[in-house]
Amino acid sequence: RIKPVTLTGPVTKIEWINPHARFFMDAAREPGGKVVNWEIELSSTAGLLRRGWTRNSLKVGETVTVSGSLAKDGSNLANATTVTLSDGKRVFAGSSGGDETSPQ
Repeated sequence: RIKPVTLTGPVTKIEWINPHARFFMDAAREPGGKVVNWEIELSSTAGLLRRGWTRNSLKVGETVTVSGSLAKDGSNLANATTVTLSDGKRVFAGSSGGDETSPQ
């Protein structure tokens, strides 16, 4: 069963690697909850590049909002559907379906 999640916080690390690009962010699962470091899985780097992403689309320290689904094992891992950048632009993360907007 898919458990949706929305997380907001600063990016702490970015890994532009295969098979899936990923980034890490500090966020609380619920408002007022404990802030922990989350691993956010995106699509493959090739899939992201096709959607207009680059290595510089996200920046460490930038506050983003991620919508996606929680890992089945209950760990601090989420598979992103969309990422809303600090400027308000909502971009498709490529791993679970969603918006086709590119980050540029």
